[in-house]
Amino acid sequence: MEEESGNRFIYVKISKKERGNFLSSNHTEDRLEIVDAIRGFALFGILLVNMAHFSYPDVYLNEIGESNFFTKNWNGADFMTRFLLDLFVQTKFITMFSLLFGFGAVVMRERVLRKGKMFVPVYIRRLFMLFLFGLIHSFFIWDGDILTDYALLGLILLLFQKSSGKTLLIWAAFFYLLYAFPLGILAAAEHDDVMYGSIDQEYIERMEKEAEQSLQTYQKGGFADIFQRRIDDRLFYLSMSGLWPFHPLIYLLNMLPYLSMFLVGMAFAKQRLFHDPNKHMRLLKLVWIVGLLAGLPISAFSVAADHVYLIVGAPFLMLFYVISFIFLSFRPFFKKIICFLAPAGRMSLTNYILQSMICTFIFYNIGLGLYGKVGPFAGLLLSIAVFAVQIIFSIVWFQHFRQGPLEWIWKTAAYLSAQPFRLRK
Repeated sequence: MEEESGNRFIYVKISKKERGNFLSSNHTEDRLEIVDAIRGFALFGILLVNMAHFSYPDVYLNEIGESNFFTKNWNGADFMTRFLLDLFVQTKFITMFSLLFGFGAVVMRERVLRKGKMFVPVYIRRLFMLFLFGLIHSFFIWDGDILTDYALLGLILLLFQKSSGKTLLIWAAFFYLLYAFPLGILAAAEHDDVMYGSIDQEYIERMEKEAEQSLQTYQKGGFADIFQRRIDDRLFYLSMSGLWPFHPLIYLLNMLPYLSMFLVGMAFAKQRLFHDPNKHMRLLKLVWIVGLLAGLPISAFSVAADHVYLIVGAPFLMLFYVISFIFLSFRPFFKKIICFLAPAGRMSLTNYILQSMICTFIFYNIGLGLYGKVGPFAGLLLSIAVFAVQIIFSIVWFQHFRQGPLEWIWKTAAYLSAQPFRLRK
């Protein structure tokens, strides 16, 4: 995404003076390669996490607990892989993607204004298309979709389009704390329930039954069976977030971590931290140190105590990753890595959907039928292989085209006119 607006009110056209300020400044249409590379890095991290849900019914098994009928067949490498993924990857990369979404919202607004267009209509059409992509993805390809949530939350960013970087960070901190404190209280209460044996055994049995049905259906079921199972899994996923049936307050509370990262990303764009990191090196070093010193202990505690705390520590460690990426980008060798990752990040929407298509073919019975037969360690190796193929595909693609196929549809619908697609020879 790429937007922001300085409208006096949401539906009022921007002033000529403001548009003139954008048009007269030395903006370029060149993409920030470092941002594309970080987006590609985030895409890989998301694949590492999603591989569990692609390959076995982890949503239901997580409700049961670490010791269940499925994990008893894991070996030491599987448990170690799961531990390392929980510590260093789980929730860190979805929050990274959220930061980049907010960053892109500001950048898009600047581009829209330079073209002399009204931002809000373009932005709303863009969110509508993202929501549509998410519906198709979640009900016809794979149930673990995040695009619909991003599209809904993206509407809230319209309230912050005139906010300064400092104001955005204050609101981001407020939303983060609003989520973290109640979560800590609820998690502690839930821990007491487990300690004193008041856990709902009937619920555990129901989750075991759902997990077993998922294994049976995705391994051996036909297309219609898999389609119905996907819908059931999707509705269960939505019920956990508060979106089905719709409970606005519960849903918003669950989405606060991602909304706060949207705002942090917008602040990054307003302060131009990616555009000119040398100018903000002192601040970046401070956030880098705090991110490591706070993020790693909280994440370690979360893995050891209760996974529900993972989302609390994730933003800190995520910021450490992002800023490390910026620091490394000054080194000649790492610039080569950026050149490989950036094309995958440029077409992140296409690659995100492709990951689902590739993995559902590998694991569901409509393809190889390996669902439930691949443990975390093998899934890690498979993730590396899939993403390596995506990197090569992306590099080759951009030798012929300006943008990914879904990105082209997305932008064409947003601007209501066909966007350039093929590269001129």
